[in-house]
Amino acid sequence: MNIVKLFQEIDHYLFGLILIIITLGLFTLASSDQSGAALVVSQIINIIIGITLMFAVILMDPKKLFFFAPFLYIASLFLLLFVVFFGYESHGAQRWINLGFLKFQPSEVIKLTTPLMLAWHYAKNDGDITLKQHLLALLIITIPFCLIFIQPDLGTALMISFVGLVIIFVAGLPIKFISISFILFLLSSPFLWGILEPYQQKRIMTLFDPFSDALGSGYQTIQSMIALGSGGLIGKGWGNATQTYLDFLPESSTDFIFAVFSEEFGFLGVISALILYLLIFYRCMFMVTRMQDTFSRILSLGILMSLFFGLIINLGMISGILPIVGVPLPLFSYGGTSMVVSLISIGIIMTLYNNKTLIAN
Repeated sequence: MNIVKLFQEIDHYLFGLILIIITLGLFTLASSDQSGAALVVSQIINIIIGITLMFAVILMDPKKLFFFAPFLYIASLFLLLFVVFFGYESHGAQRWINLGFLKFQPSEVIKLTTPLMLAWHYAKNDGDITLKQHLLALLIITIPFCLIFIQPDLGTALMISFVGLVIIFVAGLPIKFISISFILFLLSSPFLWGILEPYQQKRIMTLFDPFSDALGSGYQTIQSMIALGSGGLIGKGWGNATQTYLDFLPESSTDFIFAVFSEEFGFLGVISALILYLLIFYRCMFMVTRMQDTFSRILSLGILMSLFFGLIINLGMISGILPIVGVPLPLFSYGGTSMVVSLISIGIIMTLYNNKTLIAN
């Protein structure tokens, strides 16, 4: 790896912000991990792998992304199919591939390969984007949505849909078509409700009143809200999150890790972390607006929206505003696939920005 070139190519401002967020997540994980240092060591390894791959992507010729986009998308679909038939089941969901020495979640990979495929699709048809091209883009979204939905993983399936629809809208889908689609969605909502798993229906219903099933489907939401509120203004201090230590808060190292952070560092800590995220998104959006070709603009915007929706859904989930759908907090939650994919995604934005003039020409 060319260290000098890497130092020139990497966006130091963005990389510094990312390191701060990752460090906060690592410290919060250390305080919430009640199994010794195993999770912390594992997360450090995940971070090292992710940063190494991010550096490799920054130094890579971005034209390779365009060339390999369909192959990466198809490969990720095969991984999702493998999960359907041979996946590793945990917590009532079959979402992982277990290789013995490694477990990874293909649905996290598809968060990257779907925007990549959509960017390739619209770039290939640049100048001739018709309703047919939009319908093909919708098919590109629908296939992974269905494969992830049946795992079941409603949160990731919805995320991919949201990101994909934003991309289609930016690519020029007429407002009239969007309005008609929204009306059809509302009309079909009773059918969509019927295909949800019973526990998913319960989670949505308890969103309106979590105390209606305080020891069942509303338990996680209630405990998370208690953790958020008990932090007060300045928090209880690192390592003093009683909701975690007394084992009231489930999934404290993954989906609900930010509730632990809130209890420990309070309102001021939460505001500080959110400012860091906003600065990351602002810097990424600055890069997106400077892209000079269709492929780079769509891909970088799709990646940014994926990270943004991950933040919004996770925060909404732990605060009781949205149903619990199992979406990790980007760059913060414990999880190898999520961490590595997030870092690679940011590396892609950097390399597209660094080579924007070359790609455009």
